[in-house]
Amino acid sequence: MNELDHIRELATRYISGQATAAEKTELHQWYDQHAGDDKDEIVNGQGSAADVSKRIYKRIHSYIHTDKKKQFHWYYTTAAAIFIVTLATALYFYRSTSIVNRPSKVVNEVGPGKNRAILTLADGTKVNLDSAKSGIQINDENINYNDGTKIIAPIHHSSAGSRTQSFITYNSLTTPKGGQYQIILEDGTKVWLNAASTLTYPARFSGDRREVSLEGEAYFMVAKSQKTGNPFIVKSRNQETMVMGTEFNLSAYADESSIKTTLINGSVRVSHKSPVGSPTAAAYVSLQLVPNEQSTLTGIQLTKAKADVSKAIAWKKGQFRFTGETLGEAMQQIGRWYDVDVVFADGGLRQAPVSGIINRSERLSVLLNLFERVGDVHFEFRDRTLIIKK
Repeated sequence: MNELDHIRELATRYISGQATAAEKTELHQWYDQHAGDDKDEIVNGQGSAADVSKRIYKRIHSYIHTDKKKQFHWYYTTAAAIFIVTLATALYFYRSTSIVNRPSKVVNEVGPGKNRAILTLADGTKVNLDSAKSGIQINDENINYNDGTKIIAPIHHSSAGSRTQSFITYNSLTTPKGGQYQIILEDGTKVWLNAASTLTYPARFSGDRREVSLEGEAYFMVAKSQKTGNPFIVKSRNQETMVMGTEFNLSAYADESSIKTTLINGSVRVSHKSPVGSPTAAAYVSLQLVPNEQSTLTGIQLTKAKADVSKAIAWKKGQFRFTGETLGEAMQQIGRWYDVDVVFADGGLRQAPVSGIINRSERLSVLLNLFERVGDVHFEFRDRTLIIKK
């Protein structure tokens, strides 16, 4: 971690009220060294949230432009501004009950995502699920909401009561952009779907494998099977994740280059098979994950590293959590959740790094106004398309 990243981390802890006395001292000593001396006002939290944010921005902005040992491209100035906006956001969410709004070109009516999903049965029947409910539960021949309310359409089987593999039919649960939903499968496995995701699952599990497929992102809490050697398998493009009973997050969006599997507890084996027709079509590569590890499959490269679990599952806890992602990556998440398309009028802004914690329950206009408050970034909204420019 370089010096500026370390200072950003300290500032984030201070803004959220989590900094220790030693961390506060280190933070204001850095400010003293690089940009003047109003440390007492910063450390003691005096002044409005906007004032604190602007002071931090001014100091980092000054540091970037006066440190001759490091040469930063122009977008790092923007990055500093964006970073401070996210700190301001964290401050508002932790310490304030109101936000000062200002005129914006963003449509104020765009609200956050909510419980929305479509259930598609094996015979093609589509059921728009109740947004007032949080999820559904599979129970033999029936599908109920989690509160016990029955859904009109039952699960259909080609041969009722048969559990042979040849008669297994598949249903799918799809969340649109701006949607999320939960499903409890027949074996008791719980799955939380993030926005723009599809889980395809059998009406009944049969044989020696419990197998589902996922496009998008989901958090799995896999139930242990009563049968020995009956693993739970998730297929996502050319990756297969095998578990017995565990909790993990899997992100496999079609518009992202990598598939990320983050293990919370238990054990999983992640495998990759090269595509048919490639020189290594028959080759399997697999690795075992232990808790707090994350695998990344990019193309044919499967690797693992220590995971930032809080970031990986932030969506499930109702947060956006950015720790150095590019603005382009951050806006992918934001676009999915608020059901808007994102266009960068200035391509350089796409690579600006972003750090901070933002609640997903806020309206889009609130989030973007915070980004605009002190940053060299602006937004326009046209026909549910968000245009980002300097």
